Amino acid sequence: MNSGERALTGAMYASALLALVKFGVGVGTGSMVVLASAADSFADAAMSALNRWGYGFARAPADEGHPWGHGKIEGALATGQGLMLGGIVISLFASAVSRITSPVMPEVGPAAGILILSASVSGVLTWILTRASGSERSVVLGADAAHYKVDLLTHAAAVVGLIIVGLTELPWLDPLIAIGMAVFMAREAWSVFQEGIAEVMDEALPPGEQALVEAVLAEHVDLVREFHGLRTRRSGPRVFVEVHAVLEPDMRLADAHLLVQDIACQIQAALGEPTGARVLVHPDAGGLDDRVDEDDKGRRLSCLVRESEA
Repeated sequence: MNSGERALTGAMYASALLALVKFGVGVGTGSMVVLASAADSFADAAMSALNRWGYGFARAPADEGHPWGHGKIEGALATGQGLMLGGIVISLFASAVSRITSPVMPEVGPAAGILILSASVSGVLTWILTRASGSERSVVLGADAAHYKVDLLTHAAAVVGLIIVGLTELPWLDPLIAIGMAVFMAREAWSVFQEGIAEVMDEALPPGEQALVEAVLAEHVDLVREFHGLRTRRSGPRVFVEVHAVLEPDMRLADAHLLVQDIACQIQAALGEPTGARVLVHPDAGGLDDRVDEDDKGRRLSCLVRESEA
């Protein structure tokens, strides 16, 4: 079990335990804020469990049916989690609005105590998952870290709100704070959804990583006429890079092969991927059409051998 699996397993069990405790406290104290926090923890536990499975599946070796690997499962899971969080936010918002019309005065002491405990646990989980996400470069680890970071902030805000409710004895402030928490959760859901859909849609690497690739290419301008058709994407733990290198048409095939292989290895080293980057540098002969690249621009080109050459 690596650092990512350990982090997700710990988050799953911690969230499930917190959810049960907060649900009991929320029912006993009548606090809508605590019940909202319990719902969030139940969602976190479910998502951490799903993420743990997806994290392992994404790292399964490529096979005949999935020659590119299984990394896209991370993006699909993050997208689904964003949608699920959105549903929870809508339900929480509706419950809080209905409670405003018939407010109940919560027991501030127990409610604030469980939220302080939850905020502490969320802070620890955020730190663990953020570290694991940085070392493993996993979108599901990053999504889990985002969940618990927002939990930390919303719990802190909820504690302050409960104290204000206790001092002012205005019970309608409790569901109003829950609505504020729903807004924070909505932002979280949108962020998670965006990260997931970006990976599913093969969005290019971030500008910083793209610049690393371009820097390697710039070091070979003396041996390569030009580079074009640079494409990058991430699929779970793997990074894919493709670029065309226009070489002198009379260069020996063996020399061209060694040159593009050297460029690919340097790109891999520059990206520093923990699971390795799959880099393809396609050699083009200068002065000849690149049918693959031109076809990608929408032109319908025939790849049949001309009759005179048949």
